[in-house]
Amino acid sequence: MKKILIPILGLLSCGLMAQTIQTSYFSEDFTYSYRLNPAFHPRYSFVGLPVAGTSSMAYTGSFSMGDVIYKKGGEKVTFMNDEVQASDFLGRFKSGINKFSSENYVNLLAVGFKAGGMYNIVDFNIRNYATGALPYDLMRYLKEGPASDGSYDMSGLRAHATSFMEIGITSSWKPNRKLTVGMRFKGVIGLQNSYVDMDNLKVTKSGNEWTVSSSGVVASAYDGIDIATRRLSDTSPELIDFPHTKVGKSPGIMNGYGVGADLGILYDDSSWQFSASVSDIGCVFWFHNLYGHALSGSSFTYDYQPHSHRGSRMANEFSDMGDLMAQALQIQKEDEYQSLQVLPLTARFGAKYLLYSDLSFGGIATFRYDDICPFWDLRGSVNYRPVKFVELIGSLGAGTYGITLGAFANVKLGHFNLFAGTDGLLGLRSSNFVFPGRNYPNAAFGLNIIW
Repeated sequence: MKKILIPILGLLSCGLMAQTIQTSYFSEDFTYSYRLNPAFHPRYSFVGLPVAGTSSMAYTGSFSMGDVIYKKGGEKVTFMNDEVQASDFLGRFKSGINKFSSENYVNLLAVGFKAGGMYNIVDFNIRNYATGALPYDLMRYLKEGPASDGSYDMSGLRAHATSFMEIGITSSWKPNRKLTVGMRFKGVIGLQNSYVDMDNLKVTKSGNEWTVSSSGVVASAYDGIDIATRRLSDTSPELIDFPHTKVGKSPGIMNGYGVGADLGILYDDSSWQFSASVSDIGCVFWFHNLYGHALSGSSFTYDYQPHSHRGSRMANEFSDMGDLMAQALQIQKEDEYQSLQVLPLTARFGAKYLLYSDLSFGGIATFRYDDICPFWDLRGSVNYRPVKFVELIGSLGAGTYGITLGAFANVKLGHFNLFAGTDGLLGLRSSNFVFPGRNYPNAAFGLNIIW
């Protein structure tokens, strides 16, 4: 159960984001600046080492990991643990819809070089992202539902989790001395795509009697799923039996395919620099082997029993979450389904002023379009080079989810280039990787060979 619903619900407790950190936007030495704007490129050729070349993670949302995962008695637990008070947990969420967006980006291989009057880059990456719109009553249902009777209106629940491999070819060139134009074209191999979209979901619990009223869709594109079914009665439709549906190894790697492109432009007039880019213009075509619509209305008896016989307390609590969601999501199995997914598009606009050779100031506006969780970020930066081979950047940003501090460092030592940075310095305070309060994980790091 956990293996099916946790990916579909977008990993409520954590997430990683494919965005390269915004603080690195004005770096002159950052190897992977082309991911922010394909008109940018380093001043040297490079080879990105597998995985070590770069990995980035980030998260934006109206709640953080520390709101759903706690540390009790030296062990990590979820909000469903009896030691976590309902009033404390629910007080961390808005009364309406709570949103999040998260991704990670792992570079498998990248090569950058000059040829034909252009700077060219070929790279292979794994990208994963999840977005969600979670009603307040969903949190209340998961926390209070097992212990007390009540009615829960979880209408508007939406969550989307996607993984794909990206193969990119980037080229940038200078039509004239001041102008640089860049383009990046990407082929996409879809690994998995899962989503929940419930325009209506109402659950009423009275003792062991449950009544569900719902309309919406649940789907997953991953051919390693062995779907089990059940019926509420002899005459009821065939439902997906989530607790007995198994997730195994996929016999292939392709569950979808697509294309994408990034476009960028840079105008550099010595003291002033202006730039703009649009990333992820494209789409992915998916083959969903698990697909179904919510049963419009159903009543049944369910005797909820918390898990306590295997694994850690947190593992058992995730299983409890999955079982509770399985009761709310009465999904009628239907034939396989094919869909076209538009990639979440990101636009950036930047300006930079060079005060003198080792000190400059910059500003960047970032707008990310996602049909579930769009957001914006405005950020100013100070860029300083204390010595020739070290570049340091600090930033202050304000956006949809508040104020953040950023830092970035790039060091060149012979034929090696090392970088690390974050847009969320406040999110670096943690306890065993559980981020407290409103702190969000956000970081990028890497080591590359240059010449």
